[in-house]
Amino acid sequence: MALDKNFLKYKLERIKNKRIFKDQDSETKKQIRKDNAKLATEEADAIHSYLTGEDEIDALDNKSYLENRLPGSLFLNPQMVRVGRRMEWQGNLNVREVQTNPKTKKSKLSQLLKKFKTVANANIDEAKKVLAVKRIFDKLNIIFGTESIKFDGDLEVKGNIKYLGTIHKDGVDPEQSFRLGPNGYTYLPNGILLQWGVDTRNSDEPYVIEFPITFPNGCFSVTVNRQAGNDDGDNKTWAVTAIGITSTGFTIDRHDDISGEQTINYMAIGN
Repeated sequence: MALDKNFLKYKLERIKNKRIFKDQDSETKKQIRKDNAKLATEEADAIHSYLTGEDEIDALDNKSYLENRLPGSLFLNPQMVRVGRRMEWQGNLNVREVQTNPKTKKSKLSQLLKKFKTVANANIDEAKKVLAVKRIFDKLNIIFGTESIKFDGDLEVKGNIKYLGTIHKDGVDPEQSFRLGPNGYTYLPNGILLQWGVDTRNSDEPYVIEFPITFPNGCFSVTVNRQAGNDDGDNKTWAVTAIGITSTGFTIDRHDDISGEQTINYMAIGN
C-alpha cells in the first residue's frame, strides 16, 4: 500500500487539535488549529520524504537513500516492432553499471527527477517497461534449469555458433545422437538421420549390409560407391547396386563380371 501524505497530515493534525484546551476563546482556538495544520503539513512532508525518498523541498536531501550504493542490474528497453504482418514486443538486453561511488547517486537521482518530477512517476514508467518485458517472457515461456534453458520461439543469431556439446532433436538421447568412425551416424536437429559405412568382402552372391542403427521411421535413400583404381582390370565403371532397402539395412548386388574382394562405401538418409 502506498504511503498517503494527505492521510498522514490528517492524522497528525487531528492529534494536535485534540490537545487544544476547551476553555480557550474561539479566536485562539482558530489560530491554534491554523498553526497545527501548518505544522502537521511540515511533519507529514518530512516523514513522507524519509520513507519514500521524495522531498518537494529538497529532492536530494534523504541521506538514508543517498548514502547507499545502487547495485548493477539487467534491464530491457522494450518496444513494439513489426515482424512481417504482425507486431511483437522486442528489446535490447542491457546492463546497468554497478555504482562504486555513492556520491554519483545524487546526480543520477537529479536527472531522474528532472525527467519525471518525482520518484513515484519514475517508478510508474519503470513498471510499464516491466509489464512489456513480462509479455515477452510469457510469450517465450522461458524455463531455467540447472542443466538446460528451454523456451518457445525461434533463436536468431548474427554470427557463428560455437558449441562444446551436441545439437540434437528433442526426444533423442544426446549420448546416442551420433557415432563417429568409418561406420557411424548422426542426427540432425530437424530429425534427419544420416548413416554411413564401409564394407569389404568377397562374394559373388547378393549380401546384406546392416546400418549402424535402425532408422526409427524408415530409410529414404542409399548411395553406394565401389572403391576401384584406374587400371584396366579394375573396371571402375562397373555398377554396384543397393536393392531391398529397409530400415535396418540394404542388399548389395554387384556386377556379374566383378570377382574377388571388393570394398564399398555407402551413405544412407532417413529419419
